Amino acid sequence: MVFGAGGFLGARICALLADRGIEYRGLSRTRSEPYRRCDLAAMHPYALDTQIGMYKPTVIVNAVGATFGEPADLVRANVIAVEALLASVRDHAGHARFVHLGSAAEYGGAPHGTSLSEESAPRPLGPYGITKLAGSELVLRAQRAGADAVVLRIFDVIGPGAPDSTLTGRVIRDLRSRQLIEVGSLDVWRDFVDVRDVAEAVLAVALADGKLPPVLNIGTGRATLARDIAGQLFELSGQPATIVDDTEQETALGAPWQQADTTLIGNALGWSPKIALEQSLADSWADYPCGNPSDQ
Repeated sequence: MVFGAGGFLGARICALLADRGIEYRGLSRTRSEPYRRCDLAAMHPYALDTQIGMYKPTVIVNAVGATFGEPADLVRANVIAVEALLASVRDHAGHARFVHLGSAAEYGGAPHGTSLSEESAPRPLGPYGITKLAGSELVLRAQRAGADAVVLRIFDVIGPGAPDSTLTGRVIRDLRSRQLIEVGSLDVWRDFVDVRDVAEAVLAVALADGKLPPVLNIGTGRATLARDIAGQLFELSGQPATIVDDTEQETALGAPWQQADTTLIGNALGWSPKIALEQSLADSWADYPCGNPSDQ
């Protein structure tokens, strides 16, 4: 079962499951067919219990989440929804592996040139990172109590279909619609990983035999300056544009540098990213007219 199947990550995971011929059921708060509607934070526990009891999943992927909005909205999507799902899984699918999609925002920033490992102390800044960490801590608590649960801390996801809440989604939208790009600070370094590589990592975790580490990073192990990402997309557009970035926005969040250490997932599952940054950006640019799904 994939919760959050209508979002950027969830939809890509479902597409990969379908491509591999793996039986699954997608559930989404914002979309219906081909997915079943399901709002974890609002629905009655009995309704959720019924869904899980009916499908009897062997793996549950939690791709539900909100990246922006009022603090209360972030709490509902990133904390309350996780607690509701964990409680239902505990009572009605205790044997299932629980794969939770966390975020690199849980770590906060790091000294320039260093990599964040699963042992790095989380120091999130801002409501998004704090609420994502709270949700992940609920999963880790269940894991310590005996649940087969894994938190995937995913770094900055790009690729075809990226929503406007992402850097590449915003830049591509502005380049396609006007000659003015308005974004946050571009003087930050992030580990950009393609959504298709992330889906492959999620599937590898879902299907792996035996016990897994409680936390696994998903990234490329290489930080790239956000301004270079915008510049490459600008070159792909082949048209004039003005870039207006807020140099104070990311500084206020205190996270000018993030880079993943992916040693653990490589050793545990043999996973590594396959899609080069340049290919991911080219595919993102080419895909945009085909639609831009909302986040979750």
